[in-house]
Amino acid sequence: MATLPVEYLRTTRLFRERVGDSEIISFEVPTHKYFSRNEIPYLATALDVDLRKMENSISDMKYGRVAVEKLWAYRLDSQLLRENKKVLLPDLASNPIDGEVEEYEDSKILKIHVGNLREFVRIFIRTRQSFKEVVIYRKPPHPALVRYVAYL
Repeated sequence: MATLPVEYLRTTRLFRERVGDSEIISFEVPTHKYFSRNEIPYLATALDVDLRKMENSISDMKYGRVAVEKLWAYRLDSQLLRENKKVLLPDLASNPIDGEVEEYEDSKILKIHVGNLREFVRIFIRTRQSFKEVVIYRKPPHPALVRYVAYL
C-alpha cells in the first residue's frame, strides 16, 4: 500500500481585524512545518525569488527536496505551553502596502507599511554560510514571530 505525499502548501482562513482606526485583512499562519499560500509573497520578497519558483520549491518538499523550512510561528501574547493562539499576518495581496529596505553588512530589514500602519510588519533576513534565516515580526495587537530557514 503506497502512502500519499504530504502537501506542505495549504489554504488558510482570512480574517478581518481592526487595528487602530483601520481595518486589515489577515490570514492564519500554520504553527510549523506547513505553509499558507499567503506566506509565499512574504518569502519571495524576503529571499528575492519569483513567486512561482517559491511556490514550486515548497510544493516539491513532498518529494524530499527541502528548500525552505518553517521552524515555528509563535504569538507573543500567549503563554508558550498553555494556550495556542492563532498567528495572524496581513495579507499582502488584499491590503494596500508600501515598504522600505535597510541593508547591513550580512543582513537586511524589510519594513512593510500596511495601509496607514507604519512598520506594521518587519522582515529580518540574515545570510549565513549555507542558508538564509528569515524572521517575520508583526507588531501589536496580536504580536507574532515566524521563523524560517531557506537553503536557496
